[in-house]
This record gives sequence, C-alpha cells and structure tokens, in this order.
Amino acid sequence: MIATIIVASMTGSLKAQTQQGAKVRDYFPRTSNVKPISRMETVVVADTVQTTTEVEEQKLDFISRNFHYVSMCDWEPGFRFMVKPTQKDLVIKTFADKNGNLVSSKSLENKVLVYRDHSTPNGSLHERVYFYLEGDTTKTYYFEVPTAKFDDYCYSLAGIPTLAYLGDVDMAMDSLVGKRVRVLVRDLYQDSGNDGFSFKPVDIGQEGRNSVMTITKVGVGTRDFPVKIIVKEDDKENGQPGEEYFQNVAISRTNCSYRSDQLEVSNLLPHTFEGSFQLMDDRMAVGGDLYDSYVGKKFFTFYTTQMRNSKEKLVKVLRLSPFTVTDIFRLGNSNTVTVKLKGEKTGETYTKDVSLVNSKVNGSEDILSELLVEGDPEQIEGVRKVNLPAIQQQKVLKGFTEAEVRLALGEPTDITRTTADIYEWTYMFKENSNRPFRSVKFSYKTKKVIQDMTR
Repeated sequence: MIATIIVASMTGSLKAQTQQGAKVRDYFPRTSNVKPISRMETVVVADTVQTTTEVEEQKLDFISRNFHYVSMCDWEPGFRFMVKPTQKDLVIKTFADKNGNLVSSKSLENKVLVYRDHSTPNGSLHERVYFYLEGDTTKTYYFEVPTAKFDDYCYSLAGIPTLAYLGDVDMAMDSLVGKRVRVLVRDLYQDSGNDGFSFKPVDIGQEGRNSVMTITKVGVGTRDFPVKIIVKEDDKENGQPGEEYFQNVAISRTNCSYRSDQLEVSNLLPHTFEGSFQLMDDRMAVGGDLYDSYVGKKFFTFYTTQMRNSKEKLVKVLRLSPFTVTDIFRLGNSNTVTVKLKGEKTGETYTKDVSLVNSKVNGSEDILSELLVEGDPEQIEGVRKVNLPAIQQQKVLKGFTEAEVRLALGEPTDITRTTADIYEWTYMFKENSNRPFRSVKFSYKTKKVIQDMTR
C-alpha cells in the first residue's frame, strides 16, 4: 500500500514538473584533481514524497525520510534509469529494440531509459518490460523477464541489469549537495585520466576517516551503487584547497541486486550512505537521545583504557580521568560509536571506539555505558580528594566511605548485614579469576570501611 502511494504521488509530481520545464543536470561530475569533462543531461525530476506520518518522520533519520525503496512490482510510468553496463553486460545483451533485435549495452551506455509498462505480446512466452529513450519516445526497448510471469520475477532482487535508478541520484543532488558529513571510512576514490571513467582508490588514513567534509557534487555511479557522492576536505592551513574524493553508494536500493543484509557485510557496507558518511546536522543518525545524553557534558573514565590522541597514537588513559564529550557518532549501521573527548585538565583531544551493547566486546572499558560516568569524581558527595590516588588504583582503605568504595570498585554484587554492628559488600570476580570474590566490611554506626579482603 505504501509503495502504491509513493509511485502514484511521484507520477503526479512528474507530470506537474513536465509542465513547468525540465532541469539541466550534470550526471558525470568528477573529483577536482583532474580536468572535468562537461556532459550535461536535460532531465525531468520527480518530487520525492514522504509517506510516513509527521510523528513517524520525527523518528527517522534524513536518509530514511527522503529515499524510499520501490520494488520493481511497483514501478510506474516515468521512472528514470541510466544504462551503466558492467564488463559482463557488454557480452550478455540486456535489451532488444522494438523489432526484437538484441541491442548492445555499449550502444546504450550512459543513456537515460524511461519506464513505460510491462505486458505479454502475442506469441511470446514471457512478459516484457518496456522503456523508451528519454528525449525520443519513438525509440523503445524491452527487457524480457526469464520467468513465465512478471510477478514471479519482480518480487526477486534480480531487477534489470545495467539500470542505475536516477530517482536516488536526483534526490541526492537536490538534498545532499552542500551538506557537511563525517567520513566513516578510510578508503575512498578519486577520478583519474581524462576519459571520464578511470578512477583510483585512495587511503585517507585514520585521521581522514574521522574528518568532516562537504558534499560538493553528486552524479551517477553504477547499477548497484547508483549515487556518486563527491566530498571535499576543508582548505589547508597554508591556503591550499582540500582534496576531493568520491564514493558510489546505494541509498534506497531500488533495482539494486543486493539485499539489505548483504549490504551490511564489511566489504559492501561502505557502499551504503550510512556506511561511509554521517550527516553532521542529522542527530537521528546516531540517535537524538544518545547525542543529547553525552555531547557537551562532563564524564570521567571508570576503567583504565586506551584512546587515540590528536596524533592518532594509542595512549593509556587512567581511571577517573575527567573529560568533556565533544562529539559522538555511529560507525555505519553497527552498534559501535566513536566518542570524541577533550581532557579537562590537559585540553588534549582523544577518540575512542566503544560498543553500545554488552556482547562481543573485550571488556567493560569497551562498553560506552560502563566506561564513561557522568560527573566529576572530585565533586561526588562522600568522596575526599585525598583518597582519589588510592581510588584510581582500585584500592580500598580503612575509613573509606560508601561513595569512595563505589568509585573504586563499582556497585557490589551483594549487600549483607552480618552482625548487629557490621554489614558487608561482596564483589564477585570473573569466572577465569583465581580470586573468587572480594569482601568489604563496613561499620553500621559510621558507614565507613573497617576491613577489605579478597577470598
């Protein structure tokens, strides 16, 4: 039902814009390290329709709100695609002309085909999906589905080879150019040569991976990853312009031959928008509540851990080190986030990758909710500054208050009233530890430690 609403609304918008006039778009932008080749396409662009309710939209990030997957079963007349053949497509011909003659994919490369309809002509055993060449409706082509019925084929992910969906490209041109994004990967690409098609991979390094860049241009990538996103570094301190890079990404997955779960694997994840970039002004990309809970607030480390400093070197950070969180962002669609921190005493900046969940991590220092505790240890009621060095080493001294023990060891596993005058906090150790548990005994009268022992 939702897909029907989307395509019906898009069809109406398409007709409306046809009356207003076409837009001129450059579908072949290149990174600025090579001389650009100017090839413009006159296109008619359909509005993207948001079908969720206003309340639902507030829960979605920018990408989910504006890019909608449309199954081949729900394509409507006017949907636009660009022919982007692979090497295999140059051997296996995808389309036939109106006379039934197979057409070389090379001859259609970079041309825009507009979806018309599908039907089964007399004498044919298979349905055909019809397109016409944009700008010349007399030139028609069809793709013959390999199954007996169109419905049997359209619900699969096979789609139609060579066709890159331009709906995503047009929407990205209108909504993403000029946006600031954080780069979540180390490997991007740059155009090379003057043929307009050659490119080279570029390792931008760990520092580049966490940097913020600007989307300067959007164009057409490939059939599976149709949106070419070009990003530019900020200008250098010496006045030299920053480098430009690009990444081809799938956004809505319309006519993409990969399922969502396939795109989440490590080698394909960078070819999703969320796997390579995070919009800086879109807090829902990391979760608005999470962002508000950490950014701009003071925390201290409950465990000794390793972080990367401003020179990208791993350094040891002690327990109870105070920080202000300056940024937090999710790495792709994973449960891992990168936290940026500034030392309260040194002013040094650090980054740390931590998990949002408690599974499949090395230790508690790798879990966000356990590593960072909000507040300042020197301002905690019941914690005396003179005892902080011992607390930092997880030592418990006679006379410690309950607050000091909590800061040194955390919450106890069990609390027991052993006698009328004494109560005991018990801490269970890990299963692989040679120490079964730790016992801290308090005076019931003073609420201070009278004994700390490990059993």
